[in-house]
Amino acid sequence: MKINYLKKAIMLFLFALLIYCSKDKEQNKPKSIPIEKYKKEILMNGSINAYNQLTLYYLNSPFHNETLPYSILMADKYNHGDACHEIFVQIIGLKQAPGTQHYDISIFNKLNKGEKEYVLFYLKKGAKLKNIGCIVALRDLGISDKD
Repeated sequence: MKINYLKKAIMLFLFALLIYCSKDKEQNKPKSIPIEKYKKEILMNGSINAYNQLTLYYLNSPFHNETLPYSILMADKYNHGDACHEIFVQIIGLKQAPGTQHYDISIFNKLNKGEKEYVLFYLKKGAKLKNIGCIVALRDLGISDKD
């Protein structure tokens, strides 16, 4: 009888400890960044601020290309020059070794014809929108932004 009482007391103590620890973890949990809110603002309003926040969030993430559809939307629907450059960076990034920090512009030569045309379309669009990143990338590729 004494053993059953002791087992119940230990179980009750462990349960209470588990509850206490889980509440402590919730209180110390960092506030999550409202990524879904940013995505919604981009989709609904073309919010440049939300796009910039989303891009920053994924900058050092292994899921960097998660922003590609949002970049395409911002470039096509809202004529955002930074998004045009980001499309170039992300397409080049798909062809680089995983974990590479900075894009290597020489990767452009490894793209197939369709990929090159796609990337150049956005670089030229961004250059027309006066995006310095697009202008520099075209210059580095030896391609005129006047075409």
